[in-house]
Amino acid sequence: MPPTDAEFDPKVLPQSATGDYTFAKVDNLEHCAKYLNQTMVTFGFPASLDLFSNDPVSISRTCNCMYSLLQQRQRDLEFRESANELRQRQQSDIARLEAKVERLDAQLQHKDREIATITRTEAKNTAALKSQIEKLQQER
Repeated sequence: MPPTDAEFDPKVLPQSATGDYTFAKVDNLEHCAKYLNQTMVTFGFPASLDLFSNDPVSISRTCNCMYSLLQQRQRDLEFRESANELRQRQQSDIARLEAKVERLDAQLQHKDREIATITRTEAKNTAALKSQIEKLQQER
C-alpha cells in the first residue's frame, strides 16, 4: 500500500541523527515525487516536474521551480522582517500615545481642581457681595 499524505506530516516523520525530519527515502521516492508535484501545483508552482529525468528541459524546469521557491522564501523573509518592524513601530507609537494620554489626564485633573477652586472663590465672593448689598440696603 502506498504511503498517504498524512505520513509526510513533520509531526510524525522520524527524526534523523542530526534532528532533521526524513521525508524521502530510497523506498518511497516515487511517491514523494508525486506528492511534491501535487503540492507544488496546489501552491501555484509549475507542474510536471520529473525528478528522475536526464532531459535538460525537465532539469531546467525543476531548477526554475526550485528558484521560484527560493525567491518566494526570500519574499516571505522580507515580508516578515517588514511586518516585524511595523509592529515594533506601532508598539512604540502606542506606548508614546499612552504616555500622552496619562499626561493629558493629569492636566485635565489639574484644570478640574483649578475650576473647582475658582468656583468656590466665586461663590464666596458672590456671597460676600450679596451680604454687602444687603447691609447697604439696610443702612438706607
